[in-house]
Amino acid sequence: MTSPTIQQERSRILEEMARIDQMIRGNLSTQTYTKKRGEQTITQGPYFLLQRREEGKNNCQRVGSEELQAISAGVEGYARFQALAQRYAQLTEQMTWNEQSAGVKKKFQRFWRPSSRGRRSA
Repeated sequence: MTSPTIQQERSRILEEMARIDQMIRGNLSTQTYTKKRGEQTITQGPYFLLQRREEGKNNCQRVGSEELQAISAGVEGYARFQALAQRYAQLTEQMTWNEQSAGVKKKFQRFWRPSSRGRRSA
């Protein structure tokens, strides 16, 4: 039988996922350039870049300061969604193993429980 705490946590995760209003896939990074002009070193930037994979290719796009807050919130929203999805998958797998019969659990225990066997010395 499924533990009510696992079911409650799964429901809570789905509700939290539904509350995420902004998502943008990718990573936001900063970039600066230094140039030497004669005796002076000039630093340009920081510039903000949105890096993401699209159609199998890396796509980098510069983000203006007026867009930075919205893009950053979207990237953070996507990261939060991914973390919640991973936790949901873990709980669902745990729930599935908990519902299996003792024979199935014993056969597949190496997948869901760390092995206690030590390494052999040569």
